[in-house]
Amino acid sequence: MSRVPEYTVRLFLHWLNERYRRELTPSEGEGGLWTATDPEAGSITIATDYLYQTDDAWQERCAELEQRLDGTRPGSYLLWVPRGGVLPDGEPEESEWVRRVVLTASKLASGRSGEVRLPVRLGLGKVRDEGGYASVTGGLGRHWPDISQRLEGSYYLDSRGLNRFTTNEEERTALFDHIGMLSQGVQTGDFVEFEHEDAWSLQRLPRDPAGDGLEDGWAITGCPPGFNPDDGGLIRRLLRRSLSNASESLRGVRGPKALVLVGAYDYMENENAGPSLRGFDPALAASFDVIALVSDAEVKALRLARGLPFARELEGG
Repeated sequence: MSRVPEYTVRLFLHWLNERYRRELTPSEGEGGLWTATDPEAGSITIATDYLYQTDDAWQERCAELEQRLDGTRPGSYLLWVPRGGVLPDGEPEESEWVRRVVLTASKLASGRSGEVRLPVRLGLGKVRDEGGYASVTGGLGRHWPDISQRLEGSYYLDSRGLNRFTTNEEERTALFDHIGMLSQGVQTGDFVEFEHEDAWSLQRLPRDPAGDGLEDGWAITGCPPGFNPDDGGLIRRLLRRSLSNASESLRGVRGPKALVLVGAYDYMENENAGPSLRGFDPALAASFDVIALVSDAEVKALRLARGLPFARELEGG
């Protein structure tokens, strides 16, 4: 059984504990529900669901790699696969992939996150001498203005091998500068390749009250092959389904209720679940006191009900 639902619940509770300075500890109940209790603030019941679609083959591959990682470096870790990211299939790629993942894991303290670096190849071609512009495809597409200002002439940059660009601003600037310097040696009509690194998010589960009873084990989630988290229509359908299923699961439960969604976004800033939720009939979300999204090693509240009893007690403590 996948550890992803459990880990995302614990990450949500860690976020809640930090926000309200409490010590909520989780326990698993029936039907996939979780209950978290603080001696002074009371309890909250939590349902989880995936905000993406996948197939058995991807889930089985995740499980196989989780088992190998368990045997290589024990611990409780959650690895996020970015959109377009491909899990290794066969040797020697798998062993090298495991080595790089474990290298990042070895540097993480409890509750911390980092980036697994995986080699990729990018390409730069020059179209003409005039202009100062780069047509960019792939993971660097949204950064074309930063790249273009470093160029003399017109270029196209193929960054389709880059699925998730690091969030480290110094490294981003260094790559933009490198592309600018590289372009000076490229003649019109030429195309050159160069190496860079994909940056997949990895986090180590916190050992605080939210981690009470936590057993070691790896979990892999993120964006399955072929799924497009930017498809607003698809996200709205999945979100509506999640709200309906969770409402049914929590029917009859007394006290505050939460829904924790597992997203497939490469960066939390790109999530479209929040805007989708605001476009729904408010009655669809009315039964939840909290709706939270966990994605790319971050937690974000999509809904915090006004006058939330649980939050009011916490804030008043």
